[in-house]
Amino acid sequence: MRSRRWPATTKGSAAIADRLFLYGTLLAATDTPMARWLMPRLGRERDASVGGRLVAIQAAGGYYPALLPAPDHRRARGMVFDARLSPADWRILDSYEGRNYRREAIWARVPGGRLRAWCYRWTESLPPAARPIAGGDFGDWLARHRVAAFGAA
Repeated sequence: MRSRRWPATTKGSAAIADRLFLYGTLLAATDTPMARWLMPRLGRERDASVGGRLVAIQAAGGYYPALLPAPDHRRARGMVFDARLSPADWRILDSYEGRNYRREAIWARVPGGRLRAWCYRWTESLPPAARPIAGGDFGDWLARHRVAAFGAA
């Protein structure tokens, strides 16, 4: 069954379909099982940022970030990767992210310009204990607070 969130590749969507902006537990530095599964499927990486704010949500076993719109000029930091993902791989990622996230096309700022990429954005109300991530960098926030990413080894 085709995911409702996975568009057919068309002339207009092909450039988006082969890039992915990551900012949390899917980055290699978090050493989560999903990051270890995903990294071999990704190619070239670029430092990047997107408009929005990050918050940390605690779950049993660690924290994960949520990317939300920001009413100002805040940026969330992460990486844009060239992605070699099949439709089945996208369905696995969509399932991992769950109902609280939606995959959508965004503009990511990279050195020298901007790129279109897929990104997972938070769609639900935040839990009361969600903590703002000052500076928009989840990895830096984990290190400063000496806590682990959700699912980290």
